[in-house]
Amino acid sequence: MRSPGALVLAVILALAMLSGCSNKATRTYVLTADVEQSGAASPQGIPIGVGPVTLPKYLDRLQMVTRSGGNSLNQADLDQWGGDLSDNITRVLAINLANLLKTDRISLYPWTDRAPIDYQVAVTVVNFEQEPDGNVMLDAFWSLVNPSDGKVLVMRRSTYSETGAPTAATSAGDAAAHSYDAVAAAMSRDLEALSRDIANEIKTRRGA
Repeated sequence: MRSPGALVLAVILALAMLSGCSNKATRTYVLTADVEQSGAASPQGIPIGVGPVTLPKYLDRLQMVTRSGGNSLNQADLDQWGGDLSDNITRVLAINLANLLKTDRISLYPWTDRAPIDYQVAVTVVNFEQEPDGNVMLDAFWSLVNPSDGKVLVMRRSTYSETGAPTAATSAGDAAAHSYDAVAAAMSRDLEALSRDIANEIKTRRGA
């Protein structure tokens, strides 16, 4: 049977360990719109509605998720998104499309105003995480819809892969932070590629 002094020491050590864990800073990340604006956007440009963007449940969380094997996932403890991932993706797509199509007429789902919309962009994400080989995969179904009658104008499935960071980079401190920063940057490049495909489809339909 342990002595009272030993029990007190064990409790103190446990509290110290918990305190040390709680003092670790959480690192947060956001996706970025990588398409630069070329020329002035037009207030008379194509009116576009972006969303909804639907994520699989395992990605719909603050913690960043990477794939460690075919059926295995890793969830980061201290590396998190700076907000709702679906909302972040929606806003990045909106900015990219606005710059690619040179339009200011962008509405984000769910829109509550009566602004006209010629094309609604809906995206269902299948996979969007770093793979074991270090590449970041985006696999998504997307469609263009005519909001006035709900008619689906086009349906596509697109897959993109960008180099992220080796999954072996799991050391503490800056090395881990740099690894996840590279993952977020690669995810942003995947979204840029998706944005360009969507914009090209819209241009084709407009005869541009």
